[in-house]
Amino acid sequence: MGLTGTCGEALQGNRPFQVSLSAGGLRTDLVFGNLGQRLEEVSSGVAFSYQFASRWSVQASLGVLISGSLDGQLGNYRLQPGVLGSLSFGFTILDGVGPAPYLAVSFTAGVASASTYNEAHPNDRPQFTALDVRLSAVIGKRLFGFWLPYAGAAVIGGPVFFAPAGQSMTGADQHHFRLSVGSSFSLPAHLEVFFEVGFLGEQNVLLGLGYAF
Repeated sequence: MGLTGTCGEALQGNRPFQVSLSAGGLRTDLVFGNLGQRLEEVSSGVAFSYQFASRWSVQASLGVLISGSLDGQLGNYRLQPGVLGSLSFGFTILDGVGPAPYLAVSFTAGVASASTYNEAHPNDRPQFTALDVRLSAVIGKRLFGFWLPYAGAAVIGGPVFFAPAGQSMTGADQHHFRLSVGSSFSLPAHLEVFFEVGFLGEQNVLLGLGYAF
């Protein structure tokens, strides 16, 4: 479920499907007008990937936003359990076999929504909803037949809807980008382990396990 599109990179023609489980955390800064809020969240989800052509794949994911916070100039809010989902299309430019690098791009659209409450005013319980659209690219190299280390970049857009104290507001991510590093490991029994760390712009940590069939 890596938003840079590496989950499912090990799919092959004789095993075009993959189901994966992942968990991770995210931290980013949101802006509502000229007011800033720091968003932190922990989530987990399941993704289903399908390679429908030699270089094209699609991935649908559904998950649970487990907990989080939204702190800043509008107040300090706690996120209650919520839902998230996304749909992604990926295109592999180079497969990384031989001397060539691995190079792929993806387009992802997603949504996340959760109820919140104000720590200082428990009756203030606005809904938090974020729409996410991003274009991502990764470059890496297959090593030793099972390891794919990579670096990735994503351009991020989409509105965020929030109504603190009953005042409807629309915000956005302050950074609009993320730089990441990660790795995917092909294991026996058609398993794949992957992890990713976003270290600049939007920050994230992601760990997952996939099974191809």
